[in-house]
Amino acid sequence: EKEINPSISNINQIFQEKDMNINAFSWEESAKTVIAIRTAEDAETAVILIIILTIGMIGIINNVILSSLERTREIGMMKALGMREWEIVSVFMVEATGIGILGGLAGCLLGAAGVWWIVEIGYDLSYIGGDMSSYGIPIIDKVYGAWNFSSFVFIFFFGIVVALISSIIPSYWAAHKDPVKAIYHR
Repeated sequence: EKEINPSISNINQIFQEKDMNINAFSWEESAKTVIAIRTAEDAETAVILIIILTIGMIGIINNVILSSLERTREIGMMKALGMREWEIVSVFMVEATGIGILGGLAGCLLGAAGVWWIVEIGYDLSYIGGDMSSYGIPIIDKVYGAWNFSSFVFIFFFGIVVALISSIIPSYWAAHKDPVKAIYHR
């Protein structure tokens, strides 16, 4: 930008010297609306991602709690046989991590199918907006996507981390049960 703005001011100075009634603008100045829309889209994407991850966390927490309730006697036996609390916590965390890995793989496969469709076939915007050129958007036929493998890798590992973190509290809850009460399921 440091190199572009002096060039624009030089061009505007040349236009003024030649008594031309035109001005040059940087793309940031002429596309302020597009930049604002893009910023809003980024915020919208972040909100949707937070909602999806919250739903996933609630599902994993629910799964770990139900799993610990179903295995209350097993937890009591593990503690009675000398298993430490952190070992019981690690059992549930490994289970949640497995759920995160399977969910991440399923999500990546479904996401790859959707991205493949947009990349190869494209999305025809005439179904939703008719002729988009009337809105100032020069779209001739279809909009095509692009592969972004780093997003797939990031989301896969982020899902695993979310699964692992969301399992910590219910795992501690399950591991802190009294062994005698857990064996008798009270």
